[in-house]
Amino acid sequence: MVDRNTVVGTDLLVVGFVVSGLGYVLAQSVPIAAFGFAVATIGALLLLLVPEAVPRDAYRALLSDSIRNVEIILEESGLRERAYFVQLEDGETRALVPLSTVEAAAGGASVSSEALRELDKAPRRFVIDYHGLRGLMLIPPGAEIVRLAKVERGEDLEEALRTVLVEFSDLAGSVAAVEEEGSKVARVQIGKPKLTSESPYFNNCLGSPLSCIACCVAAVVKGQPVRIVDERYDPALVRLTLEAV
Repeated sequence: MVDRNTVVGTDLLVVGFVVSGLGYVLAQSVPIAAFGFAVATIGALLLLLVPEAVPRDAYRALLSDSIRNVEIILEESGLRERAYFVQLEDGETRALVPLSTVEAAAGGASVSSEALRELDKAPRRFVIDYHGLRGLMLIPPGAEIVRLAKVERGEDLEEALRTVLVEFSDLAGSVAAVEEEGSKVARVQIGKPKLTSESPYFNNCLGSPLSCIACCVAAVVKGQPVRIVDERYDPALVRLTLEAV
């Protein structure tokens, strides 16, 4: 949706230039020309007004609350398997945390790429048990930030990550991503992360906060389920290996 300031500013700018030009050329009236120029100036100022952005600290506070809530759920469920991040047909990004290896073996089923691609047909429930998919379906913290940043399928992964983590949310200082040719693996480095988590279950299942957001970005860009293969975290740099399933 176009911002109201943009619409009004554009109208005033056009009208101002027209009035100024006609007043000077046709009417040869300096007051009319000056009035038109003043209207155009007001329109230009309106165009330069940037809508008040959400404070960057608010992103961190909201994400921290979401992470704590997810941590409670995972701790009570006792799940520690890596989550699969999937973008559904309606555009929502979800994270499927499968049953643990022992429980999955006991149930005689494990997560397959074919089953993950059928996730849209499964009932939208918190607990999933559908054609081999068994686990918890969560809305990963940061999925809404990816949507607000207007990340789309087919974009360059590194550029999309930089847009979300550095430019839009200011949650990191820098981002670099390398995709192996002919492989579904992508290696990501996130410099100067500004949000951390002391929640062990969350970190084990969904990765550190910025890794979780990176997975949401990758799932949207690739249009495929994405999972963390390896993560190495320190206060200055997050090294992340992602794989499209």
